[in-house]
Amino acid sequence: MIRILLTKYWVLVHLLLVAGTLCFAPAPSVGFGLWAAASLLLMALCLPPVFRGEGFWLARRRVAQAMRGDVVAWSALLCVAYVGVGLINGPRAFGFEPELLRWVYAPPRMPAMPSSIDPAEGVPFFVGLLCALACAVAVRAALPRGQRLYALIGLGLLTGALALVGAGVALATGGAPTFGWLGGRFSASTLWLLMFCVSLGIVGEMFLEGRLWPSATALAAACLNEMALFAFGTPLMAGLAALVAVVWLLFAAFAVRACGRGLPLLWNTVLMTPVVFSGLVGFTLLPGAAAVWEGVGQASLSAGWEAFLAQWPFRAGLALEVLGRNPMLGVGPEGFAHTARFYVEGSLAWGLWREGGAGVPCDFLKLLCERGLIGTLLLLIPGFAMLGRCLMCWVEFSQNRRRHYSLRYVFVLVGSLLGVVFTLGASFIGTPLHGPAALCAFLIVCACMGGWMPRPR
Repeated sequence: MIRILLTKYWVLVHLLLVAGTLCFAPAPSVGFGLWAAASLLLMALCLPPVFRGEGFWLARRRVAQAMRGDVVAWSALLCVAYVGVGLINGPRAFGFEPELLRWVYAPPRMPAMPSSIDPAEGVPFFVGLLCALACAVAVRAALPRGQRLYALIGLGLLTGALALVGAGVALATGGAPTFGWLGGRFSASTLWLLMFCVSLGIVGEMFLEGRLWPSATALAAACLNEMALFAFGTPLMAGLAALVAVVWLLFAAFAVRACGRGLPLLWNTVLMTPVVFSGLVGFTLLPGAAAVWEGVGQASLSAGWEAFLAQWPFRAGLALEVLGRNPMLGVGPEGFAHTARFYVEGSLAWGLWREGGAGVPCDFLKLLCERGLIGTLLLLIPGFAMLGRCLMCWVEFSQNRRRHYSLRYVFVLVGSLLGVVFTLGASFIGTPLHGPAALCAFLIVCACMGGWMPRPR
């Protein structure tokens, strides 16, 4: 009995503890990241979930073989090594160079390796990447499909609980929280939208299968994330959540009619009312909702659109200029904020620089100018491997007409895919995936998606 308790859900609980720490901890340290990643992987190797009819040692061998043959695990080692070397190879002093007659940053101690101007600024991304990759490897190697479902439900509840934390902060301070420990308001909004879509997919699938307790728990997670979006999210993300909610209301009516379970009016009310009510609560009752209302006015939207059209091309050009000075290795974590001002010329450009701060409005451009071509390629390999596996499974399913496929969890796949697409879209106009919690949730969802693809019967 003790062995069953230790091996059945131990990896799942540990994974949720790691993800929850990234969601709620203001500044996780490198020591925590190393401990969390190492302990999670050791837990998956030593106390893995045991399948029916499988011995304990066979389960260990199965997980070990899965990790050894997983391209995500090996590429994760390369990613962590590259980013870790960049933190060690710093700081770089700022001083005046008499020969060049200008102020420059000194070369790093190891010239042929990635470096950092200020290593402390790269710690949050390193910890988030380390924990996120460890979670993804543990999901792919150890967690069965049922526990992946519980992992997504638990992650949705954790991110939704951030709405309650935000409400408490707003009540204590009298203003809307900024969610700086998540990477900012935009990163937090992307995280909530991702888990809102995933949770609604789980609700639909579990309701059609007649599993009411997982369906109710996932519905609570979806409502909490929706409430957070409407109360504290950006206008763009709140609008996308409203669109998804409308689609959900139409799908809920179809699901109730298809299942034929009980009174249709009762089940329609149960599935639709919490989604509508949580949105109204976010708009009207929670502190900080006024900020969302102010952002949806025509004047505010026009001003925001004009600012975006001016800032995005300007900063994209600066990022490419910074990349041109060190295209292979980049300038290090947050190096754009230190070096981009040297490329600003003209009064108009300086005005745009002062108005928009020192950030890059795109995850991919930020990766390129700060990690270089080598680092960007290494950091994108794990994500490409997980999404590429899903794409290959879908191509096989669409082209194979001789075998019958199981479409179980198809609605979980649709919700997860919708959340992933929204997150990747947000990465082109912001940097949500540089936030530790959003990066961890994104990679966990990508790792779970492989289990929802159609399988041969």
